[in-house]
Amino acid sequence: MHYYFTLACYLLLLISQTLWIVWLNPNNPEPLIPITLSLLFIVAPLLIPLRGLLHGRLKTFKSITLFIWLYFIYGVWNMVSETQWPLGVLQILCSLGVYLFAILYIREHTAS
Repeated sequence: MHYYFTLACYLLLLISQTLWIVWLNPNNPEPLIPITLSLLFIVAPLLIPLRGLLHGRLKTFKSITLFIWLYFIYGVWNMVSETQWPLGVLQILCSLGVYLFAILYIREHTAS
């Protein structure tokens, strides 16, 4: 059960990042950073552990609990902005969800 919640939060974070950068960003007509660079530095790192998460590998779940804090910090940074706060709230909620459910998944599989 925790596996599916972790995966749902992770995929929601991945999809919301992509949609925000490509279509929903209020600064889209004049972005500060080109869209391709934003996708490369913000969305591409989320694709690296995706295969391990889909296969339920415990090592990937352990490493994602450290990696996801970068998106939590980025969410706090976006939440302070006037135009980016909806993305910031979503990033904070998704990253906390991934962290919590990944920890519960790890505990479930190592408590034998």
